[in-house]
Amino acid sequence: MSVSEGQKLGALTVLALCLFYYGFTLFDARQPVLESPLPWGRQNLESVAIEVRGSQPEGIYFMPKGVALDQISKVAGGESFPKSVPRNAESLRSQDRLISDGALLLISPTGEVTVDEISAARRLALGLRLDLNHSSEADLALVPGIGDRMAAQIMQLRLEKGEFRDLSDLTAVPGIKEKKLNSLKNYLMVRRTKKSAED
Repeated sequence: MSVSEGQKLGALTVLALCLFYYGFTLFDARQPVLESPLPWGRQNLESVAIEVRGSQPEGIYFMPKGVALDQISKVAGGESFPKSVPRNAESLRSQDRLISDGALLLISPTGEVTVDEISAARRLALGLRLDLNHSSEADLALVPGIGDRMAAQIMQLRLEKGEFRDLSDLTAVPGIKEKKLNSLKNYLMVRRTKKSAED
């Protein structure tokens, strides 16, 4: 059986393509795989979510509970901040200040840091609960199972009560019974103020 020149060329082409594919898969297999697209760490029960804006790289960082401002600055930009502190930001004068879960650090071009909270939509997307006493009506409407009408009723009840002492206070809102209350516990919390804790 004789093999034509065309068949030889075809066999060589197939062999070359197979070798190229094999070499590519070997090269691809040796590339490091990023386990998490997040800038630092991985979200788990022992971590806090902190959003940093105004420094490079910006993003949401998952860090161990009890992380201090100085530790965050080393991860989010390499420089220590704040370089200077606004007069009204007495809580930021200590680099050892602990940053809580869901904090938003806004860093100005001069290195001043303002601490706020991550937006309600991002908190919910990250699995963080909203504080029932400090959320706006629009924030509450984002919670699955609440909607605009019920959010308005919750705000009205908060206005009448002054503040919520416990999530079970929500059962005074029409449409919130025990089953619905249990589902809302995944999205809402009541952060007690020092004043209400003393009462």
